[in-house]
Amino acid sequence: MTEPSDRPRRRVHRDEGEVTAWPRGLLHYVPSGAEEEEPPIEEDRTHNRILLAGRLLAVLRASGETVDREVERLAAAERAEAAHDPVRARAEVEALLTDLALRPRRPASPDTQG
Repeated sequence: MTEPSDRPRRRVHRDEGEVTAWPRGLLHYVPSGAEEEEPPIEEDRTHNRILLAGRLLAVLRASGETVDREVERLAAAERAEAAHDPVRARAEVEALLTDLALRPRRPASPDTQG
């Protein structure tokens, strides 16, 4: 069991849990700005998850999948974000990403296999 540190804990922003054991990002995370400032939109978890969902839907659409229902859900998350409703935006995008993860995958066509 790890002993608690004596140093003060960093303030948590935007309703996210505090990351203490692992860095954010692929290799290392260095936040921009002072610790007490609100993080910029580029560092917002929900905003980045919305961008990820959009990119995943673009890949599915490009591969011939029908994604109209999912695009409507993505638009709902984007509207919630624009309306400054982070709870609804997070719920919408997390539900969408869960549905995408559970979506049955089509077998690859023979010409796309290595």
